Amino acid sequence: MPALAPPPPPPPEENVTCVVCLDDEIPISKSAKLKCGHHRCRSCLKRQFTLSVSDPAHMPPKCCTDDVIPLKHVDRLFDAKFKKLWNKKFQEYTTKNRIYCPRKGCGEWIKPSHIKMDHTTGRKCGKCSRCGTKVCALCNQKWHLRKECPNDEETKLFVETAKKEGWKRCYNCRAMVELKEGCNHMTCRCTAEFCMLCGQKWKTCDCP
Repeated sequence: MPALAPPPPPPPEENVTCVVCLDDEIPISKSAKLKCGHHRCRSCLKRQFTLSVSDPAHMPPKCCTDDVIPLKHVDRLFDAKFKKLWNKKFQEYTTKNRIYCPRKGCGEWIKPSHIKMDHTTGRKCGKCSRCGTKVCALCNQKWHLRKECPNDEETKLFVETAKKEGWKRCYNCRAMVELKEGCNHMTCRCTAEFCMLCGQKWKTCDCP
């Protein structure tokens, strides 16, 4: 009795081109097809999500349109520790009018749930979950009882130093920002975009 012929080999897997690195030999099973129709390889997806936890301008990660990249595409690319960090940063970077602890060496983001109205002063007071520092939600400085935010000698000296060094204060959260390299388009940690030459909101000035 003649032996049965072996089954034919499966057809080769289709390759696609990653829209970011332009590698055109990415197996379709190792890529993500986004809503815009483009594919991204796992390496580029991982790089983009890793960048998003340190740069609010990239949070949440998006494709070439304004559509957010679904988390299902990266679920197997990261461990539980990174996922926990990403979820925390997603909450932080997508919160409007964020405030941060002004204590030197801290800088912890103060969650909205830790900001309460102080009926004595009529201003909102935040409390840092890391060091316990109380913060004025209006000026993002240490809590004060006076109605108007203070402009003490220490603050004046800091502002003078900032002027000499070319630092600029974010118009949104009042944090001081230093440009080490790159163009004058600055994105603050609060996601506000402004010009480093004049300090005005980005694309509202005539600076070169």
